[in-house]
Amino acid sequence: MTALLIRAQVELDQRHELMQMCRSWLSNQLPSGCLERRLYEDVMAPTQLLLVEEWPDQEAVNSYLSSEWFRAMVGAIKVLGQLVDVRISESKVIEAGSGESRGTKKDECCN
Repeated sequence: MTALLIRAQVELDQRHELMQMCRSWLSNQLPSGCLERRLYEDVMAPTQLLLVEEWPDQEAVNSYLSSEWFRAMVGAIKVLGQLVDVRISESKVIEAGSGESRGTKKDECCN
């Protein structure tokens, strides 16, 4: 699985507007190929946000990174705040619980 991590910082006076935009992104249909999308807020610094998207592989991420939707999202973040960075991370499930997380496909654990 490949994760796309988008970190942003926003001023307090722009935070509400960016959060509303993120809620809209999260409530809309996921981009083709995206398995899951979540938004996290730093509990100690609520102006620090992390958008995490999970993709099946690097090829799917590369396709998404060149999409109009991705460019529009990054543009909106830059208008309302500051884009800290965009990272790609590979992950492998080493242990899974008994239930599936909301909206995600269950991965096979390693043996």
